[in-house]
Amino acid sequence: MAKTHEQFVNEIERINPDIEIVGIYTRAVERIETKCKICGHTWNPQAYSLTQGKSCPHCRAIRGAKHNSGKTGLKTQDQFVFEMSQKHPTIKIEGQYINGHTNISCTCEVCKHTWSAKPYSLLQGHGCPRCAKSGTSFMEQFIKNSFENVLGIDAVISRDKQTIGMELDIYIPSLKIAFEPGNWNLHKRSLKRDAQKREKCFELGIRLITIYDKFPKDATKPFDKECYTFEEDLNKANRKTIQQLVSDLFEECGMCCCYTETDWENIEKQAYENSKAKTHEDFVEEMKEIHPNIEIVGRYENANKKIPVRCVTCGFEWQGVPANMLAGDGCRKCGTKKAHQQFIKNQEEFEREVFQVNPDIQIVGKYTGRHNPVRARCRVCGYEWEPNASSLLRGSNHKGWKGIHKKMESIDSTK
Repeated sequence: MAKTHEQFVNEIERINPDIEIVGIYTRAVERIETKCKICGHTWNPQAYSLTQGKSCPHCRAIRGAKHNSGKTGLKTQDQFVFEMSQKHPTIKIEGQYINGHTNISCTCEVCKHTWSAKPYSLLQGHGCPRCAKSGTSFMEQFIKNSFENVLGIDAVISRDKQTIGMELDIYIPSLKIAFEPGNWNLHKRSLKRDAQKREKCFELGIRLITIYDKFPKDATKPFDKECYTFEEDLNKANRKTIQQLVSDLFEECGMCCCYTETDWENIEKQAYENSKAKTHEDFVEEMKEIHPNIEIVGRYENANKKIPVRCVTCGFEWQGVPANMLAGDGCRKCGTKKAHQQFIKNQEEFEREVFQVNPDIQIVGKYTGRHNPVRARCRVCGYEWEPNASSLLRGSNHKGWKGIHKKMESIDSTK
């Protein structure tokens, strides 16, 4: 006979008084909303699991972490914040650390985006989702950092969406000036939007300077004023070009650019650290340096989105995570084979082990692995066959050897 809701609630109170039944019980296999009286966590387990003694998964995770050690153990707030400062110096922890699997609020100090993430995921290397998806180019970061070093971080706003209701890449309120650096191949499809930004800025008395790199030599500038164009890719070009651009932008703002070579080097290093986005071509070039045997089949979008790749060594295809591959992950099929090779005996070792197991067997073929066939000869009767190498190491002999050898012994005894 099925339980009533009241009977189920009474049963759970006896089994686990720390659990409150929020939903309505219908059947044992149906899920029911449940709340932990200790931590307030709400979840939806199958009803029968509660009658078996299952408790709050949140509290259970905390208890497990307390009894664990190393990277997966329960950390204090200070420990977690310190580890994050080493792993992600541009991410600020806003919330309270509970355990590795409970979401915590954090803010990216590069783009000011706030989101919730699992602590273990952050410590594994996952960073700001907005930077990973859209990111900012090296060129944009170089310009932004150049002005920040003079005016201060708070004076330069990155990816401002409030002022004109549309995103401005770099905005300096005190100077009433904004910069929109970008790749021409991407921006030529959104010139109408770029023009709208310029109109909105003009209405508010803001100068908007547009900068396009990879701009065709014979093409006409899309805007007559406040528009810089460069044939080179300023993310890769001679750094003197982008340094001169920054000097020109300082002059546009009525400022003097007095950076030394050391200052430029520091700005460049900082820009590399802060620029999260890569083009497909950038990713392909990096992969050639790290994994020359891996061919990129799909199109790179961001560091965490899987992309089809192929191993040119063995032909194996899989979906790889760009961040993991750039960190060293390669073809797992070749990796398994390489690991297996470490355990393969050489010819001399194999022959010696076979002789110890069965001195009547002579190895006449080349040993290539314990699971591969190898040519062998019986020293007693001269029979040759190709068994698996592992069977010889277990003491196996050729088919019918007992009868043949016994018959040979009887013949010899009559002579």
